[in-house]
Amino acid sequence: MKAVVLVGPGDVQVQEVPDPVIRDPGDAIVEITATAICGADLFPYHGYTPGFESGTILGHEFTGVVREVGPAVRNFRPGQRVVNGSMIRCAACASCRAGRPTQCDERALFGYSGVYPRLDGGQAELVRIPAADLSLGAIPDGVSDESAVFVADILPTGYGAVTRGGVTAGDVVAVVGCGPVGLMAVMCAVHAGATVIAVDGIEERRGLAASLGATSVGPDAARETVNAASGGIGADVVIEAAGAPQALDASLHLARGRGIVSVVGAHFEPDFPLNNLHMFERELTLRFTIGDPTNDREALLGFIGDGAFDPAAVVTHRIPLADAAEAYRMFDAREATKVMLTP
Repeated sequence: MKAVVLVGPGDVQVQEVPDPVIRDPGDAIVEITATAICGADLFPYHGYTPGFESGTILGHEFTGVVREVGPAVRNFRPGQRVVNGSMIRCAACASCRAGRPTQCDERALFGYSGVYPRLDGGQAELVRIPAADLSLGAIPDGVSDESAVFVADILPTGYGAVTRGGVTAGDVVAVVGCGPVGLMAVMCAVHAGATVIAVDGIEERRGLAASLGATSVGPDAARETVNAASGGIGADVVIEAAGAPQALDASLHLARGRGIVSVVGAHFEPDFPLNNLHMFERELTLRFTIGDPTNDREALLGFIGDGAFDPAAVVTHRIPLADAAEAYRMFDAREATKVMLTP
């Protein structure tokens, strides 16, 4: 089969690799119908992921059709349309039993190696799904494969930023960073009835945020716009979706007293200079969230199916899998906001 393989930093290739096979009784083999590039894919692409193995097949956002199942699989049969969860879990550890699958002791991320046990991903024609009954979700009739791809990761991430941030109708919400995850947060906050101010330095992303119902501004106008919308007190909730230290610092200064800064941008800085004086005086809450497709998938598929929103509205480029190297270049250069690859 053809698969998108990371050979080394900056070197993505589409290669012929062996078809995946059932290894364990709970496995399934899924034929991919749609798969997306995520910002998290750029960490190994740039060589930032310790121990990442050359030859790992990329991709943790995908949909497809079940082609084969192991003898222990109970919930899925060949021919079903399915979406994956970006991470696999064990369902047996203390975190899983308590409903915290993103903190599973044995978690692994599709398309990753090094920081997690290697698990080849879905930017390919076929993919092996371990623990299929836990990892897969059925796609309802009326939900397209392309829309369902978002439920694998970034839509639950944006939704988690909103729900764990405590956003309610009438709140003023600032979303700092309008890449794909930030746009999902915008969409979910608008759906919750908030007044949303989207902040990004890229015009195309601001346009997408505006099309989802936000007031879109550049970073230089963020504080003025938030103050105008809030009567000068600041945002009730600030969602930081950029994953950059300067964005997090800016977010802390956009929140009102006793406000919440809800972080879904990926941060790996061990020494962020948190301003404790500001945090204490403003009584701020700082909360980090990893998207939870396990717990939120059913609700989000329901929203899509009911027409409440359609995450596929933020897809800017649809590119054949064979052209994945160019797709990665465009995504890394921010020439494309959300790229869908089709085998």
